[in-house]
Amino acid sequence: MDDHPARPFFIRNLRAGELLERFLVSAVAALLGGGLMIAALLVLLGYLGQRVRRAAAVVAGVGFGLFIDELGKFITSDNDYFFRPTIALIYVIFVLLFLWWRSLERHRTWSEETYLANALMLLQDTALHDLDPAEKYRLLQWLRGSGRLGTSLLGDAARAVAQRPPDLADLGPIGVRLRWTRKRIDRVLRARWTGRAAIAVLLLRSLGSAVATLALVFGQGTPEPGGADDLPLLLAAVVSGALTLIGLVYLLLRSRLRALRWFKRSILASIFLTDLFTFYYQQLGAVADLAVDLVLLAIFEALIEVEHRRSARPEPATASVSEPG
Repeated sequence: MDDHPARPFFIRNLRAGELLERFLVSAVAALLGGGLMIAALLVLLGYLGQRVRRAAAVVAGVGFGLFIDELGKFITSDNDYFFRPTIALIYVIFVLLFLWWRSLERHRTWSEETYLANALMLLQDTALHDLDPAEKYRLLQWLRGSGRLGTSLLGDAARAVAQRPPDLADLGPIGVRLRWTRKRIDRVLRARWTGRAAIAVLLLRSLGSAVATLALVFGQGTPEPGGADDLPLLLAAVVSGALTLIGLVYLLLRSRLRALRWFKRSILASIFLTDLFTFYYQQLGAVADLAVDLVLLAIFEALIEVEHRRSARPEPATASVSEPG
């Protein structure tokens, strides 16, 4: 009788979020050949390594972009490429993909088999290429998470990896410039004045939504914008504005972290609801609104991370001075 437990067929790739990001960005940025998805699949089947998987994710994203760009022709009897709801439907597909993947990312505890399989893939890349500091940290976490299963197969591989110095790639002029730009952007996102400006922009947008809602209430009989056809858009804006108002209350109560979380929820509501209806009504004119929301989301996420680090920082110990007896 076999005493070994049944192994799961599907093993989660813990770096799948990075691949999905490349896939979605490529699909939005370039709408090229439809056969590229098949080419990406063939590359994945024929070659090994993380670099190959990254390239395949980009190629597959480009191919998916071509397919989704033709959606208007697929859902209309007259092959209408400019069918009005098409862009909104494309946006819904990307939002659903994002929400589905985020639901997987929220799962923080994985089985020993999942950690071991991902560690083996990263060891494979280390043998083929190198092991930079970020990969070394990730590999150590996965080897330790593989537990007894990993030890029985690889021995004390975690200790060997910990003692191995990481590989530091020599950056050329472009790499140095990109690293400087990345650090500069990161510093700007975490600056206090950036947070104040983002909150101001968010409040102004909420005020504009409130004015539009009042115009709807007092102008029901007009067929112009602000009429009954715009009701879903305005209701979505009201939801986003209400979340902003809750964040403002917490900000006035000097609870900065809670305020930032509610501001982030307001931006997410705007992305998932308001921008959806804006794409329906304004088509590509909604791209500017989405760009503003994405910038604000990046700022609030950076500020929340700063607050988390600040709260986790240990307070300096105060030396106690005993009074002479």
